Amino acid sequence: MEMTPFTPPTSKEASIPKGGWERDLSKLGTLLLTKLHVLMRVSQIYDSKNIALHQFAQECLEAINTFIHQQGDLCLKIFGEDIYLNEQRLRYSVEGFNSYKYLLTQLKKRRIGEVRFKAVIEETPLREFIYLLMGLEEGKKENADRLWESLKAKQIFSIEIHPLEEIEQEEGQLTKKEDSREIGKKVFFESIGAIKEVFTQIKGKPSADVRRLKRLVRKAVHLIMEDESILLGMATIKNYDEYTFNHSVNVAIYALAIGRRLGLTRNELSELGITAMLHDIGKSRIPLEVLNKPAPLDEEEWGVMKKHPLMGVEIVLNLKQLGEINPRMVIGIFDHHLKNDLTGYPKLFRKKQVSLFGRIIQIADAYDAMTTPRIYKKIPFTPEQALALLLREQTTHYDPILLKIFIGVIGLYPIGSLVLLDTKEMGIVYKTNPDPEHLDRPQVLLIEKRGDRKERVTWVDLMERDEKGRWRRSILKTLDPMKYHIDIARYFLAGRKN
Repeated sequence: MEMTPFTPPTSKEASIPKGGWERDLSKLGTLLLTKLHVLMRVSQIYDSKNIALHQFAQECLEAINTFIHQQGDLCLKIFGEDIYLNEQRLRYSVEGFNSYKYLLTQLKKRRIGEVRFKAVIEETPLREFIYLLMGLEEGKKENADRLWESLKAKQIFSIEIHPLEEIEQEEGQLTKKEDSREIGKKVFFESIGAIKEVFTQIKGKPSADVRRLKRLVRKAVHLIMEDESILLGMATIKNYDEYTFNHSVNVAIYALAIGRRLGLTRNELSELGITAMLHDIGKSRIPLEVLNKPAPLDEEEWGVMKKHPLMGVEIVLNLKQLGEINPRMVIGIFDHHLKNDLTGYPKLFRKKQVSLFGRIIQIADAYDAMTTPRIYKKIPFTPEQALALLLREQTTHYDPILLKIFIGVIGLYPIGSLVLLDTKEMGIVYKTNPDPEHLDRPQVLLIEKRGDRKERVTWVDLMERDEKGRWRRSILKTLDPMKYHIDIARYFLAGRKN
């Protein structure tokens, strides 16, 4: 194949586009690919320490770091013959076509499916990355792992690499034309398997492979950004036999929903999601006879249980596949049982403010624990009861502002609540109302039992009015699903058919 003549662009051509960020994404993407293209080509001509490389590296840095300052991170991903920039497909222009095809070809040749810049980067690490990338032997499946390990050996933790095979697998799943709820189910159940895998590995050795877990958290972030009700519905699923793993995933879902409402960036949400997934990882070091005791813990056993946040910190600091660990992740795990007034555990030598991640996870952790059957508490609180208890303790245990946000996430009638309507119909809250003025008017799945014992389900929006402007339906009260022998999770697993 004949190579297109290579002409580095001038500084004027390389200027950062101004204006609305979303509107200029395509323009900025073209610039990013052009600058990377230039640097990759120049690296084939000059030695890594050659002064001539400095100008091109600086221009590339300007493009990368400007994007990261705006978006929190920068992710280039290969899907088939397309390049995605932070989950948005780049449409190549005439002037950017050569750079687009060059980058696509070079990454695919080296079996690299994703490159993620997690934080602003300096010139030396960028140069190291480019030379390591271009030095990879073509066609080797292990290239991504080898490149990532080489970067970490050089103390470069802000760049994350994933193999093309991994991304192609994701692409295969997405091209099956499954709707978001089907993808949400897969992410939910695969996440339970992934966190179980990490717990199992930790028991036998000092570290564990968390790459699969990180990948699933990124998918969860994408789903939460798209429609938070998808995963919030999955969080109604409670697994009595595998409580710790199911609970870890549910806590991550609630935490991500709160983080999204706070306006955290995708990178911050990913860090929050991983922190929430691993918040109880210290329990992998707690004896099973303490962890699974069917009666209240005695003083000595409770003392052992209280050590799990510190044990979790120690474990996470040894998880090499996490890359560069943001301190807020470690602190979030340490803080998740401190309580807002610091009356929780571990005991502190001096007062401190509970971290944002810690405060978010406290709420998510408490709510899911209250609404899940446990070995020592077979009958859980209903969502409404759990919410009332959280509100009662908001001045001491929980951050009042974050709790208010959490109520906005799950609604006055949380997703999964069984409710009685003023029409005498019974239903399950399926999706909350985003309008804070009408949190009491969610979308509901009506359950109608017929004489032949067949069940009919209908989705209704409680915002609907009749021809006279009156509400068609309103909630009278919540009901106990156990009393009516209704398995709430079954309806979320079945998905919406109409």
